Amino acid sequence: MNRLNGKITQQECMLSRFGAQFASTALSSSDSRTPCQGACEGTARQPYKSKHQTALASLCLVEAAFGVATSSNANLDLYKGFLQLEEYTAQTGYNTRNTPTSGQKEWRTSEVGPVVRIPHTRAIATAFSSGGGPRRSFNDGAFSGRILGGGTRNEIYGTARYGSGYWEYTSSANGTTQYQPVFTLDVSGRNFPHGFPPLSFGSYGGGGEYFNVDKSDLPGIHSPRFWTAPSPSRVYGLHLYFSSRSWFLVGDIASLEVVNAVIALQEDQGGCNYFGTSQPLDTTKTYGSWNSSVTSDDSETRGYIARVETRRGGEVFQRAIFPWNVVQYYRGSSLALAMLEYDNAFAHNGNENTDYWASTPLNTTGLDMNLLNCINQTIAASIHIVDPTLIVRGHLSTEQIIVLIVIVTLGSAFLIAGYNKRLPRKEGYSPVPESDW
Repeated sequence: MNRLNGKITQQECMLSRFGAQFASTALSSSDSRTPCQGACEGTARQPYKSKHQTALASLCLVEAAFGVATSSNANLDLYKGFLQLEEYTAQTGYNTRNTPTSGQKEWRTSEVGPVVRIPHTRAIATAFSSGGGPRRSFNDGAFSGRILGGGTRNEIYGTARYGSGYWEYTSSANGTTQYQPVFTLDVSGRNFPHGFPPLSFGSYGGGGEYFNVDKSDLPGIHSPRFWTAPSPSRVYGLHLYFSSRSWFLVGDIASLEVVNAVIALQEDQGGCNYFGTSQPLDTTKTYGSWNSSVTSDDSETRGYIARVETRRGGEVFQRAIFPWNVVQYYRGSSLALAMLEYDNAFAHNGNENTDYWASTPLNTTGLDMNLLNCINQTIAASIHIVDPTLIVRGHLSTEQIIVLIVIVTLGSAFLIAGYNKRLPRKEGYSPVPESDW
């Protein structure tokens, strides 16, 4: 059976999904090209030979997807240039594990990249980021004192179990160090290696502490498409209907919209030729109120309530997404791909089964596995994680913070086309002090 769980490499995430063939489609016919477009032109003429070229190709893909998502947006200029981000590393970049090379530092000067600020830090998460770099702490809010950062895209996959997707270093007696999954499925008290807290299904799996977190403490929850709502939802769902089954990608709206923009591209552009619809999700109902015959251990588990429209007749009805409907978790269980028709028997009873890998096999009969694998790989390659090469420098005014929250996250317009100022090469330069975070 073709399972979604597994490990990926940066090359698999980037190179195999986003070939040079799409690069030329991102090029403008005019002379006023963006830095990414100019870089793509050179990249398209030769195979990728470095992380620098891979990163450029990925950004070109984002730019192409951005064009699809914003082709009808007359106010696109409103989303440009509101926040200037500067590199804070020395000229050679980080020399720690799985971190950007100096070539990727050069890529950052292209200034093209959808960004999300992590609240109560000066950290930035970007789509397609490689991750890595130093770990930092939250200086305020619900997660004050906890650690974020350090996680890479190589660890983006969890399993079909809530609480999966966290990794740690372990040392053996012979002095070797390994980076492997944390097999404990309880999410209480977790740090956030990729910058995002886990989803919450109420008290299920230790997630109660994340259920009523103030929205100002959560990254990626604002979107230009939803910002006029009086109170944005903490969690959104991207509805995908194919093979006569209802799928939902559940998580922050910024991540969902970059995924949606990329999968909407044609296959020869690196996409999946499919487009979903986003909606805010409600978490008011427990499984016990939804199903009167539920076992006691599942009764208090909360689900995400979605409105689903049937393809025939346009009838709208409510469906609940519970942890046992999830086929694949990503990014420390902060994002989940669920199928309403899927029921993981090992995830019931309050997540008491502690087998990290245990899951009911997915019924693939009649399922378009090519499309599912395309969506799965796109999620893994594109969703935001902390980017160690970027930092918010200086203190933002109230107006800047409002603009940042509403505008720089992914949505119908999710690229900022400002410019980064390359730090001058001078003796004695040091990174931004940790105390400034």
